[in-house]
Amino acid sequence: MLIILCLALIASASCLKPRIIGGTPTTINKHPYQVSIHYNGELACGGSIISKEWILTAAHCVYGGSPSLFKIRVASTYHDKEGTLITAVATIVIHKKYQADTYDYDVALIKLHTPLTLGPNIKVVLLAVGNIKPGSQAIVAGWGKTSRNGASSKVLQSLKIPIIEQEECRKIYARYRPVTSNMLCAGYLSGSKDTCQGDSGGALVYNDVQIGIVSWGAQCASVGFPGVYTRVSAIRQWITEQTNV
Repeated sequence: MLIILCLALIASASCLKPRIIGGTPTTINKHPYQVSIHYNGELACGGSIISKEWILTAAHCVYGGSPSLFKIRVASTYHDKEGTLITAVATIVIHKKYQADTYDYDVALIKLHTPLTLGPNIKVVLLAVGNIKPGSQAIVAGWGKTSRNGASSKVLQSLKIPIIEQEECRKIYARYRPVTSNMLCAGYLSGSKDTCQGDSGGALVYNDVQIGIVSWGAQCASVGFPGVYTRVSAIRQWITEQTNV
């Protein structure tokens, strides 16, 4: 994630920190809710399946983009092959309170034109209604960069990271931007393990329940700076209002 955020359509995800550094290769059957989101032929972000028709992601992943230029790959360990590439997006819904400069309410929904057929590699993830204790180990997965200046990973990567106490995270980022109640922080303050460009919009999961959406942060895997995620429990009612999920 980046401290200085740039908001140039999909580039915003790249300017932040949307990829996984220090993770390990995994397979889609271990994260069957995970999808890769492509814009104009390029990997842009991750997302999660919350129903047969709806994909949950970060607002900055789709902000300013044309629905006709988005494609979504499901049921694949790879972002560039196998599984199914969905080329028809019906609509994109961005939270009305989304703030591009602060990343508050960084959440969006993508409705598919044709409902998914669920199976071993395509499953719905449950959504959190409450908060998780600091120190709990959550899992994040994605195809983002595996080093700051590297390329996106072709193979899905996963990483276990601890939840950071909210007030501690607020103090860490106080000089840069507010960490609001709609956000949660997770990661290692020692650096070396983090999400990065390409991972934005992906799911942070605890005990098979999605608790966060990869959103923003300092430069990927920077010492002293955890990743910041949209807190799913804070926007859970909005998701239901839009999707009936």
